[in-house]
This record gives sequence, C-alpha cells and structure tokens, in this order.
Amino acid sequence: MSQHFLLSKEYRNISLHSLMRMADEELFDLIRKIRFGNSTALPCTRCGAIDKHSFLKSRKIWQCKHCDRSFSLTSGTVWADMKLPLSKFILIAHQFCTSANGISAIKVSEEAGVTHKTAWVIMHKFREVLIRTVDQTPFSGEIHVDGGHFGGKPRSGQFRPSQKARYAAAAEKLAGKTQGVKRRGISKANFERKKRNRRIVMVVRQVVPGEGANRTRVFLSSGENEAVAKYIAKHCIVHGSLVRTDENKAYDSYKSIFTHETVEHSREYSTIDGVNNNQAESFFSRLRRCEYGTTHRMQATYMIDYANEMAWK
Repeated sequence: MSQHFLLSKEYRNISLHSLMRMADEELFDLIRKIRFGNSTALPCTRCGAIDKHSFLKSRKIWQCKHCDRSFSLTSGTVWADMKLPLSKFILIAHQFCTSANGISAIKVSEEAGVTHKTAWVIMHKFREVLIRTVDQTPFSGEIHVDGGHFGGKPRSGQFRPSQKARYAAAAEKLAGKTQGVKRRGISKANFERKKRNRRIVMVVRQVVPGEGANRTRVFLSSGENEAVAKYIAKHCIVHGSLVRTDENKAYDSYKSIFTHETVEHSREYSTIDGVNNNQAESFFSRLRRCEYGTTHRMQATYMIDYANEMAWK
C-alpha cells in the first residue's frame, strides 16, 4: 500500500515556518507563481490577453496593454476586494489547507490576529471556491456510496436513565425529589429542532484497490431515499461500474444498472468475501471529527460547505 499523503514529502513542500520567514515581496512572488505560473507573460483577468503587461510596483497591479484596464493578484476571484494583508491571508490559507479535520474560525482569528468575523468570512470564501471547482466527471471502477446523519442533535431530558442499583437506592433516600428518576425522552420542541436542522450527507467515493479512495463527492438531502440514490446514479456514476452500499432499500434500483454489492451493517462491517463500503464510512468519520471536535455543530445552511471541505481534504 502506498504511503499516506500526510506522511509524504509533497505535503511539506510549503511549511508554516518557511512562510513566516518570507518577506512581503517573496510572498507576493509566491502567490503570483501559484496563480499565473510565471512572472513574465501574464493573462489579463479582464480581457484574457497574455502579454508582458506593465507592472505598477507602488500599487502592485498590472496595466493591460490591450484593454488598458488594471488587474491584481486577486482580480477575478472571491477575494477581489480583500483588504487583508497578504501575510495574514497566506497564514489563513495554510491553516485551512493543512488542518485535516478543519480548523475553527476562533482559532484562526487568534493565530492570524484578525477578528472572528474576518476569519469566518475568509474561511467560508475558501469553501465557496471548493464548491465552485468540484470535478463533476462521472466516477467509474469501484464506487462506495452511503448516507450519514449530521446536525440536529437534540437535548435529552433532564434526568439520567441509569438503572444501576446504587442509583435506585439513592432515589429511595431522596423520596419526594426528582433526582434519580429515569430521564425523560426528547421534548416536542427539541424534536422539531432536530427535524429542522438534521440532514443526510450522501457521499460517493471512487476507490483504487489497495490504495484507498482517490475522488470524493458529497450531496445534501433530507433523507437517504430512492430519489436521491437515483440522482447519484444518473449524474455521478458510469453505468456498469462496481457499486458497494449498505443494505438500505434506497439502493435496490442499482442492481439493474451497476454491479451492485451490499454489506449488512446490522450484522457486520465487511462480508467474508471482503464486500464493504469502508471508504464511505472513512469519510463520515472525518466529517464527524470536524462536527464534534472543531465546529461543535453544523447548521443546515452551511453543512454542504463543511462536507465539501472534508471531501476535498
């Protein structure tokens, strides 16, 4: 099995230590190289003409020789009107790209020395870019498909449901009080909140045998049902591929268009023959670590942004 990317040399090609030692001019040249590829013939972001445009060093912008309009490093991007210093922007970009389970806006605001609102906006602009550039080429070969419940975590009742003898004895000593009584179920208000905020994240992963998944796409729905499964089959998977899912009846239609294999998760994680959809479960593991350990909650409005970020990572 090949080495994990996080252990490879390519993962460490730009370290935080090296970025912090760069001067402003070096940071500017780094971003210019990443975006345009060279420092001579640049494409104008207004008219598209590739030429050696005039560079105004005082303002760090180029003047196009063809349309006579100016453009900068961020022209034509979601950061076109950004006022943040380049050094802070690169620090936030590095933190966003290297945090395997995501990073909170509060942590970014602390390390970059910006307000929480600024950090939150910049982080979501990165997620917006990822959604805009999703590769929509259909998957082929071995595909793992599954759905996971996220968001809408309701508060439980006030009291614990423990049936252990020591708690029962304690309840008897506290006659007339509520301590030790079995915890009440979810209230109607909490149940409505759960339905309002809970979503199903559907994941589709293309698997290379012996190496793991090499492509991932995510979708958001209100339920793991046949309509969503058919949409994924139509738009994301090449007919005749090997598709592995769990025993959910939503995927019954896959038998007619794919080589469909299932694993009954109520009994086993993998069949004796090795049939599983562990790559889909692996994605859910990372997304749950992001929800529980980083964001602490995911509202339905931004859930697809976080899910797509984890898919990219």
